Amino acid sequence: MTIFGGFVLFFLCLLVLGSMYLENENEEMYNDSLMSNYEYGIIIESNRTLQNVTLYLPIPVFENESEVGLEIVNGDYYNKPSNWNLSLEDTEHGLMFKMETAEIKPVYHSLPVAVPEPEHGSENIEDEVEEEEQIVESNEYSEETPVLTSFDFGTNVKAEHMINTRFPVGNEPVLLPKHNLRESEEEPIVPRSEHLNPEYFDYESLVYAHYDTSHDADVQIFVELNSRNEWWIYGWQYNDYVDRISIRLSGPQEGWVKAEGKLTTGDGIYRE
Repeated sequence: MTIFGGFVLFFLCLLVLGSMYLENENEEMYNDSLMSNYEYGIIIESNRTLQNVTLYLPIPVFENESEVGLEIVNGDYYNKPSNWNLSLEDTEHGLMFKMETAEIKPVYHSLPVAVPEPEHGSENIEDEVEEEEQIVESNEYSEETPVLTSFDFGTNVKAEHMINTRFPVGNEPVLLPKHNLRESEEEPIVPRSEHLNPEYFDYESLVYAHYDTSHDADVQIFVELNSRNEWWIYGWQYNDYVDRISIRLSGPQEGWVKAEGKLTTGDGIYRE
């Protein structure tokens, strides 16, 4: 019995030491890999040419400052539009992102073409695609070019602190202005796992749009902020909040218009 008791005690000590080792290793992996970022993006779609364009769009703002906005204006990032004047402007509705350009032309392209298998001995796959099967672009819709291309760009800014993804309003940059923020009555499209417990909110925002165009012009604008903490412990894990606005405009514009806003908070894994 004494020998057996000693063996059990030794085994329990191994379990405790092993658990402490794994916990320390997990904590080290967490601290070494932890990243927090604000990702901001804009998408604009127009089926007609827009001229003399000025837009004021919501930008992530905290305490009347926007680090993301400064990066959008001054930084070097993917798809940054060279033919736009970009700036941050104080408006009657707060700090916003101003975009100006002389013209936006729609770009339509043909449907994707399946790339054929290369023939034996062929060194260049492009040789296998007939000239008439290449992607075709146009500034107008046609049966040959039915797919409208969106104009999109954005940036990613590193946060120097752990982002408060559960309670971002009042603690983190969010898209402003926000009016009538309320819990959403809509159910999420994709059912969540039991261990995930995000919260969903709706609100109203504002966009300023000024441009000349035809009366059948259809313009859609999407703005999104995804603020995320992520880390590696035998696989990537994360938590985030996502703030987005969308608006659809018809014909020429000159003034402020309401936009629909949606905010999702507390989505993902939390270690505490």
